[in-house]
Amino acid sequence: MEKSLFRPFVTITVLMGITLYALTSAVGVEFNKIPGVVMDFPEKVGIWVGNELRFCHNSDACAKDYRDASFYIRDLDFPDICPNCGAGLFKCARAEKEQLPPDTEFVKSAFTNAVGTRLHTSIVLSGTARDSIHRPQRCLKGQGNTLESEYTLEVPVAGRNALDVRVIKTSRTFRTAEGDIPYYGFYAYWFVGKKRETSSHYTRMFWLAWDRVVNSEANRWAYIAVSGQREPDSDEYEEHIISFVQQVYPKVLSDAFHEHSVADR
Repeated sequence: MEKSLFRPFVTITVLMGITLYALTSAVGVEFNKIPGVVMDFPEKVGIWVGNELRFCHNSDACAKDYRDASFYIRDLDFPDICPNCGAGLFKCARAEKEQLPPDTEFVKSAFTNAVGTRLHTSIVLSGTARDSIHRPQRCLKGQGNTLESEYTLEVPVAGRNALDVRVIKTSRTFRTAEGDIPYYGFYAYWFVGKKRETSSHYTRMFWLAWDRVVNSEANRWAYIAVSGQREPDSDEYEEHIISFVQQVYPKVLSDAFHEHSVADR
């Protein structure tokens, strides 16, 4: 009995050691620049109309205390110039720009349907550094959110098995002159590599290590996120997630992913 319990423990320990070595060693590993995603959201996704975001990082004017001014592309005369201070605009927030490796890529957009429901969407793509992307839970907590619960939502996708999307239910309180205002939100995401996808951070880390050890290759990974507001006692927001993901899914995956994917079909 003791031997049968000890064996899986040793196996897990060995696998963890291999993973740690693979992630910290770059000897003989070739960096693959080709991502599994397209760094661009379409202007329209079914019933959802998008508007890409830009951010001003000018700490003396628009981004004091890291409270960036954000703008929609369609509202700008010049898409890369802040209309308030004249500084350059970026595709990510100032804190993201400063904390993440410089070759990390971003695209952010807001999509709205005919009744005014708004979804905030983003793709974050890693560069050469492994810490370009991480578990979204870290950022959500850092932004003042309470993580109430999380679960995996199966999204039916044409031509393949259901796509697993991780969903986090959040809440927070905004203090205003009129009093405290509760806000209930959701954050849904999944990770995409050159030929694999998963909703699990740990599965992504395993495949990252596997490709380094077995294929001597470091692939770029991205995470695609969809977030918005929800009613505290309703799961209607899941319909919005499913509706949007089903239609955006084939549009944000690159040709390389479609050619080499080993996702469930």
